[in-house]
Amino acid sequence: MPHDHITLAQAPNGEIGPRCEECGTRLTFGSAMVVGKFYMCWDHYVEATGAGTATSIGEAEDRFWMASE
Repeated sequence: MPHDHITLAQAPNGEIGPRCEECGTRLTFGSAMVVGKFYMCWDHYVEATGAGTATSIGEAEDRFWMASE
């Protein structure tokens, strides 16, 4: 089988998902990050690739819905 190297885990609700290749944490396919042919959790993905989030949170004095016109 082409995906025999992927370790799967079953959640208490019966959902099946991959395990992190580094730490073995149970993941969902939606939260798992792919590095090469392995699934990793976010922390190990950042460690392996050096990538980080591109999201920046800006602090505004007034929220747009609170501004008076």
